[in-house]
Amino acid sequence: MASPLPQRTASITRITNETKIQVSLSLDGGPLLPYEPTEHFPEPEDREEAAAARKGIIPDKAAPHATQFTATQQITINTGIGFLDHLLHGLAKHAGWSLAVRAKGDLYIDDHHTTEDTFLALGAAFTKALGSRSSLVRFGRGDAPLDEALSWAVIDLSNRPYAVINLGLKREKIGALSTELITHGLESFAQAAGVTLHVGCTYGSNDHHRAESAFKALAVAIRTACTRRVAGEVGAGDIVSTKGVL
Repeated sequence: MASPLPQRTASITRITNETKIQVSLSLDGGPLLPYEPTEHFPEPEDREEAAAARKGIIPDKAAPHATQFTATQQITINTGIGFLDHLLHGLAKHAGWSLAVRAKGDLYIDDHHTTEDTFLALGAAFTKALGSRSSLVRFGRGDAPLDEALSWAVIDLSNRPYAVINLGLKREKIGALSTELITHGLESFAQAAGVTLHVGCTYGSNDHHRAESAFKALAVAIRTACTRRVAGEVGAGDIVSTKGVL
């Protein structure tokens, strides 16, 4: 049965001197809006693919690992940084999102600008898709294991950006992604998304597992917080705050 609530979607473009990033997001899964037309990402050369891309997101052939189209979710991510794609794929999958991200960054310098701007663009798309922040559960907590690692996350859709991230990562890099940028990326997401975010890894000997379990925990927390109260439930139509505003 189709949901009686409208799908919460956004498609944005973020262009800087260092990066060109596009994000299409649906907080409720399902089909995605097409990317906005831009000279930085030419249309596919194949005519049928180009026509399809004008109507909605099509799978990115250059990102087979982080592309997963199912009956309820469309996910395709290509930032140029493999482990970042992997983390965002897991975040989208377990948050119940559909998500498309494509980026062209100055990776000849390092991975900083691409990672930071990807999370800023994702946060901007999140807050645009979320809209007025009415009828929301607002708070969410998630816990997720990955083998020996266990992480937790708590989020408040507060419109007051704040982040405390403690993943205890020891390696300098996981793949081509600097581990310090995992923390900074989550801080950047919180800033652009207007959320209060606390994420920690309780234990784990493998940094890949620690980071991935943290993103899965965050996904569970986001999915809970973004749940909408429907007519007849306490809080339906309300801003869930004693102030009356978020």
